[in-house]
Amino acid sequence: MIGALMAAALAATGPEAPDWFRAWQYTAKPATLRGCSECQGEPDDVCEVRPGAQTRALAEYALQRSPSTDRVKLLRSKADPDCAVRAATFFSARSPVQLAAIRLARTPPSAALLERFGVRYSVAGWPRAPQRRKGQQLLPATPDRAALRIGLVCWGAEHAWPTVELGAASSCEWWLLPVRADGEPDLARSSFALVAQRDRWPQAFRFGDRRWSRAFDRAQPLDETILLGEEARTDPPPSPPVLASPASPIRISPCVGEARARSPVLDRFDQWEAQIVGPRRSLDRIGWTVDAAAWSGHCQELDVLRTALEQQLGCALAQEGRCIGAGADREDSR
Repeated sequence: MIGALMAAALAATGPEAPDWFRAWQYTAKPATLRGCSECQGEPDDVCEVRPGAQTRALAEYALQRSPSTDRVKLLRSKADPDCAVRAATFFSARSPVQLAAIRLARTPPSAALLERFGVRYSVAGWPRAPQRRKGQQLLPATPDRAALRIGLVCWGAEHAWPTVELGAASSCEWWLLPVRADGEPDLARSSFALVAQRDRWPQAFRFGDRRWSRAFDRAQPLDETILLGEEARTDPPPSPPVLASPASPIRISPCVGEARARSPVLDRFDQWEAQIVGPRRSLDRIGWTVDAAAWSGHCQELDVLRTALEQQLGCALAQEGRCIGAGADREDSR
């Protein structure tokens, strides 16, 4: 019955991105946790936790979690018996075992992202929860992009997830997490704080924070444009240049060849597009065309930004498709 209700609830929320949040439990060293309930063969109410990482899909984890709100059921291999410990002990500052709901990107970060955020400060292994960082320092290191993935880490807590559903009570951070070639956690390598400030821990925010709304949309993949676009919003965006009068249009030749590619200018157009119409990219940098249909409902913005882009590039972009205005009726939009 519970499984059927959970499946129905997930179906009602629509499709889920393959990189959606999962429950991750990890520790670099063997750990002993006392106060076990559901010990099932463990000696002296002790839960032994092996080093490494365990993970479950959130829906699966929700089905197996302890019915007692003051206890946390450990993630364990199928060879180990079930074991639930007191939440207050598990989430204390001295507990060696980490539990977090994490969205892990499926591809390495770009050099542009590392440069934008000045990524150079790290901690050994996957990060500890904020209450367990006393005495720990971020140390300078050189990131290996191929071995890192963007991670949106939302920490477990005694009075938040996992005792309740993942929501605004949970505190989240952005990290670059080390993984092996098979995508599994590499607890022997360093994680990098994904922040713009020098030598500081990531800024915490609540699950569902509107600044990162796409990151909390279960139907959207975790794309680094979420970070690049949102980070750019910390500074007011420059006003688009004033358009030329229709009576005296600017006549410039079509864009051709790689010599005219100016990446910062093109990236800025992509960032504007992500903010206005979403993650779909309309600009073809090889064919030098803009898919106008992708901007339907935002035709005026397209006109302004395309003109600004052409003026900065010094050449004209071809337009494909038709942009349908927000007020167009059904017959006109066919």
